[in-house]
Amino acid sequence: MFIRKVSIFFIFLIKLSIYIFCTSFIFSTIVSAKIISVKLADHFLYSLIVFGDFLRGIEIVELFNIIAFAVVGMGFGLATIFLPKYLGRYVSTILLIILVPIIFITTPMVRYDIWVEQVANNDKLSFNEAELLTNSFLNQRVGNDGIYGFYLYTAQFPILPDKKVQINNLDRLENSVNSKFVRLIGVPPGVISWSMSLCFWIIRVFYFVIAVVTTIFHFREGLRIVKC
Repeated sequence: MFIRKVSIFFIFLIKLSIYIFCTSFIFSTIVSAKIISVKLADHFLYSLIVFGDFLRGIEIVELFNIIAFAVVGMGFGLATIFLPKYLGRYVSTILLIILVPIIFITTPMVRYDIWVEQVANNDKLSFNEAELLTNSFLNQRVGNDGIYGFYLYTAQFPILPDKKVQINNLDRLENSVNSKFVRLIGVPPGVISWSMSLCFWIIRVFYFVIAVVTTIFHFREGLRIVKC
């Protein structure tokens, strides 16, 4: 009887280890894929004249979430086969509640690092010096620094100054970008500024909802496949 209990416990530990490996692999793979996609978009899409600013503003790279979170949901659903029926479902659900927002905020985290690196390269500064400069800028504009300040600022204005001289002359940069949108759609700058901020927040909420819905749907599909 004792040997049987030890065997059952040993098998459980093996299956738990496999579960941890699978879910960790899925998480790290998706985060890596998102980092690569953001860097590629920044290099190839956001550098396009006129339309690059627009694509950055609507964060077009977030369409990758449909694939990314489908894989996450399905993967975590299938991985429950390695745990006891109800335990696997509950553990995966809790992990997804924690990990989905972390995966989602990968984009602004990577974009923030790219921005600081651009400032550092353009002005021949160290990364820490560039970070101090950009954080000071964010504090002046939105009252917060770091990734959170970056996230708030880019919800209001998609263009980021990547040189010290641009940071010091931001009003001119904003007027230049607003004039681009005026030429494109023929709307006054004040209306454009307010509309852009509203639209960008709506777009972000939309992307997050898509991420959550996609994850839930494919997680349930994974559970159905393994009949958990």
